[in-house]
Amino acid sequence: MSDIHHGYGLDWIDEDALYEVVKHVFENSIEKAKSSKLSAPPDPFTIAAQAVLFGQPADSMMAFEKLRGVNKTISNAVGNLHQSVLGLADGWDNLGSNGGVVDLIVHETPYSKPVHVEVKNRYNTIKASDEKDIWDKLDMLARTNASVSYLVQIVPKVPVRYDKPWRVSGRPERDNVRCCDGATAYTWAFGRETALEELYDVFPDILSDVIHSDYDKSGMMKYYSISMP
Repeated sequence: MSDIHHGYGLDWIDEDALYEVVKHVFENSIEKAKSSKLSAPPDPFTIAAQAVLFGQPADSMMAFEKLRGVNKTISNAVGNLHQSVLGLADGWDNLGSNGGVVDLIVHETPYSKPVHVEVKNRYNTIKASDEKDIWDKLDMLARTNASVSYLVQIVPKVPVRYDKPWRVSGRPERDNVRCCDGATAYTWAFGRETALEELYDVFPDILSDVIHSDYDKSGMMKYYSISMP
């Protein structure tokens, strides 16, 4: 870890550890963003269609294609970011990508038993065909530990907080298999009502520090209010 202290005004989290998390999870995204190469040859018909329909030069559409190629890597990094940041909370252990059957385990809970947590970046990240398998896994862990399990959906379908049984087609609704939005999860983890909003506010600053650049983040908070409760 760097000897430089990184301060972002967040007194509820280890800011140096937070910086290292952002640096680590976005490592591949940074490299791809720097590269001038596309991961696959562009479809010239798509380039032409985009250029005509959006009224933009073909070169602009090529830049868009590059961005689109990197976007999947960035999206995966954001998902890993939330898992890793929640893992910095007291009593929350990040099990990593190969550490276990779920993303996190929470030791300090009102249930006196560990709570297992799966984190997804959006409410619709899980394919319908996979929902039953994940529900079964969370149900098994909850019953085995006489506790509850959670699916955390960082970006909810509508900007409303919730903590409720996770309803999956073909499975019974049970109180021990629950889902909640990201803001609720961050409040639970860090004991701060606005933790996720505060993280979003400084996230551009942290990422800018990682890549050693200045970025004007003015106007960015409106996008948080559109999607988050």
